[in-house]
Parts: sequence; C-alpha cells; structure tokens
Amino acid sequence: MQRFEHFVIGTMVSLGLGVLVPAAFASDSQGCTETLITPLQWADAVQRLVRCNPDVLLSNTAIAGASAERQIAGQIPNPQASFGAGSINPQRGIKGANQDYQIDWLIRIDQLIERGGKRGLRIARAESGLLASRWQAAEARRTGLLALSHAWSELWSSQQRESLLESALRDFQRIEQVSRIRLDAGDIAQADYSRVVIDLQRIENDRAQAQSDRIRAQQLLGFVLGLSMPPTELTISGPWPALQTGFPDPDPLGLRPEIASAQAQLDQASTARSLARRLGTRDVSVGVQADRYPAPAGDGNTFGLYFSVPLFAWHRFEGEIARAETEVTAAQINLQRLQQQATAQQAVLLQDRDIALNRWRRLRDNALPLGDRLSLSIRLAYEQRAISLLDMLDSLRVYRLLQADTLEARLQFEKSDALARALLRVSPQANDPVFRFVGIPETQP
Repeated sequence: MQRFEHFVIGTMVSLGLGVLVPAAFASDSQGCTETLITPLQWADAVQRLVRCNPDVLLSNTAIAGASAERQIAGQIPNPQASFGAGSINPQRGIKGANQDYQIDWLIRIDQLIERGGKRGLRIARAESGLLASRWQAAEARRTGLLALSHAWSELWSSQQRESLLESALRDFQRIEQVSRIRLDAGDIAQADYSRVVIDLQRIENDRAQAQSDRIRAQQLLGFVLGLSMPPTELTISGPWPALQTGFPDPDPLGLRPEIASAQAQLDQASTARSLARRLGTRDVSVGVQADRYPAPAGDGNTFGLYFSVPLFAWHRFEGEIARAETEVTAAQINLQRLQQQATAQQAVLLQDRDIALNRWRRLRDNALPLGDRLSLSIRLAYEQRAISLLDMLDSLRVYRLLQADTLEARLQFEKSDALARALLRVSPQANDPVFRFVGIPETQP
C-alpha cells in the first residue's frame, strides 16, 4: 500500500500547486469564482473539479491544441506567387522613345504537389494525437477524482477526529470536576487529581492538533477544487459516498484511459514512421510564368512552364527514419509497461482493499461497540466510587485509542478503495465524470 501512497501524494501536490499558477485558468464564465455552498455535496465537488481544477483545464487546452494540429495536417500547401521586373536600362529608363515600357514584367505561380500519400499520413498521425490527448484528458479527470476522494476522506476524518476529541474533552472536564470534589472530601490524593488534570490538558492539546489537521485538510480539498483562497470554514456533507455504492468487478482487460492514450500514441508513432519512410518519395513543384518585354528590344508577351524535383544528393532522410523507429519502440515499451503495471497494481490494490475493509469492520462491528459500553460503565462506576481513578483513566485511554484506530482504519479503507476504484474505472459510461466530457474525434476527410 505504501508504494502507491507516494503516487497519491504526488498527485495531490501536483493538483494543489497547480492552483498557484497565475493567469486564472478557471474564468468567471465557468463559475470558479463563485462562493461555495457549505456543507459541500460530493456531486457539486465533482462538477467543480471538472470546471476549475488546473490540471483538468490544461488537459482541455491540450485537446484544443491537438485539434489545431489536425487542421494543420490536412492543409494543402499554398501556392507561391512571384512578381518582378527585369532588364531595366538605367540610361534609357523604363520607357523608350515610343513611350512604351521597356522593362521585363514577370509574374509566376508555383505549386508544390505532395506525392506518396504524405497528407493522408499527416492527417492520420494528427488524429491519433488528438485521440491520445482526449484519453489523456480522461486520465487527468480520473487522477483528479482520485485526489478529490482522498482529500474528501481526509477532511471528513479530520472533522470526525475533532468531534471525538471534543466529546472526550467534555467527559474529562466532568471527570475533573468530580475528582476535585473527591479531592476536597479526602477520597483521592493530590497526585491522582494531578493525573486527571494532565490527561485533560493532553486532550486539549490533541484537540488543537486536530483543528490544525482539519485546516490543512480544508486547504488540500480547496487546492484540488481550484480555490485560490481555500476557506477555513469549508465543510463537507458526509463521508466519501462511494462506500454506499457497489464495487466494480475487476476487469484487467478493460480500456483504461492511460492505456488507451498509450495505444493512441503508439498508433501516432507508427504513422509517423510511415510518413518518415515516405519522405523518400519526391515531391514535385509545378510553376507557370508569364512575362512581357515589348519590342523592339524584346519578344512581347511570353509564357513558360516549369517542373522541379529535389535531388537526394547528400541524404535520403536516414536520420528522420531512424528517429521515427526509435519513437515507435519507445511507444511500444511504454504501452507494455502500463499494461503490466495495471495488472500488477490490480492484484495488490484489491488485496490491500480487502485487508483494510476487514480490519475496519472488525473494529467497527466488534471492538468499538464493546468499548462504548465499557467506557460508559467505567465513568458511572467512578462517579459512584466503585473503581479507582487509575483504573478509570487507563480504561478511558484505551477507549480513546480504540476510537482513533477505528477512524484511522476507515480512512485507510477509503483510500485503498479509492485507489482500487480508480484502477478499475474502465467503462466510458455516459454518467461517468471521467468519460462524459471526452468524445472520440470524428475522422475528417
């Protein structure tokens, strides 16, 4: 599990620091400057993630750039027009004795004609690049949702931890009052009362630390959602709602966004290799020229046709072909790496999820209810002077640790569940926030 935590932390840092980039990727028209309504609902958080997260917006910009590349790839080379004047006699000037112009006016148009299907290969390469950028946008949304789920779980756990400590603080304040009465009555020693005061101060310090953790979790969630100044009063409506839905069936052969993007990049590299090999097919340039040089010095109006081809005297694009071959090999290796990594991750993450789920269930269903009943009876017994102060304090410490362990177990389960769900997010369903904003590009002529 720890080897995947680095991936999640890096993702969160990337998403968080991206908010600090100037130029305000999220414009007012996207609603990214509006005030959030708290407590924040999960559906609203997902919508804002897609609208305002800088990494998601950058992936949308990449799609726009790839669309422009597709348009450029389909363009036919523009003709080249030339105009000039020649045979100018500085002594006679531009006019002769009969006032006719004695210079040679020249107009020429050249058109490059591509051969070997280069334009079609450029279009195919650009379309593969556009498809790869769309899948990369889907991967950015998938990664963003993973970071959002972790930030959401962290904030909810921080809120619950702070609430538990506030409850424990109220309990110990009552215990301190009872202990002071018993101290005045001579039932307990000053040292025992001091233990209660020390535990009370320890809980106050823990609550202050929990408040600090909650503020950091609020800032992390604000970074993920694209808030320039995360509010310290940001609250969420409840725990991560994915626990209320069914877990998807493992599908190692499913189409994952990063694998689909790698496949499109491999297709793009293969097409680029074919295009590099076609560079050896000579393009031709056809020119038409019309010029006028009047008599008596010239022949009047004349026309000319020209045809030119490149001469491969020094190279035949061996470097371009070798580079394209290398890019194909690199794309193949990258695709195989992602496929192998996906298969290995699936086995590990599903196992980690099952272990975390079983641990949380044992604590939630068995240990915690028993601890609740025990802590209540312990406090009542102390108030009725049925047990000693030291026994009561030891029991309450164990109970607080049990509460913290149960909350931490749920947090770890939610994180492992989020990782597994992100790994298994493979189906481009219409209502899936990863895929519903990403369409497959149409093939243009």
